Amino acid sequence: MRTRGRAAAAIGVLFGGALLLGQAGPGGSREGDLPALGTQLGELPAGEMKPLADQACLHCHSADMIRQQRLNEKQWTAEVKKMAGWGAAVPDDQQAALVAYLVEHFGPDNDRFQPVAAQPAGR
Repeated sequence: MRTRGRAAAAIGVLFGGALLLGQAGPGGSREGDLPALGTQLGELPAGEMKPLADQACLHCHSADMIRQQRLNEKQWTAEVKKMAGWGAAVPDDQQAALVAYLVEHFGPDNDRFQPVAAQPAGR
């Protein structure tokens, strides 16, 4: 009986969360939630470590999340170690090379990031 109660509670939480996520914003509109269908988000720049960065980072983050960073080597090292600890598939022997790629493209002098400006569908 307790298993059924737990299952029902879990379904209720999931259903309630789905309702909250599906709620419209002010004025009954959800236009600001996501870019319009077909919007192309940024990609990580070319480089030897791009495939690893794509595979390890883009499961959880958009490329724009990474592209807007301005971290130094020490900060990127800490970030890569933290993400590897949370499950990002970055082999220990490739962490330094990944950090070098990230610092090269997204170090303190990174001024290349331009956010995606998306229009709501139908406008």
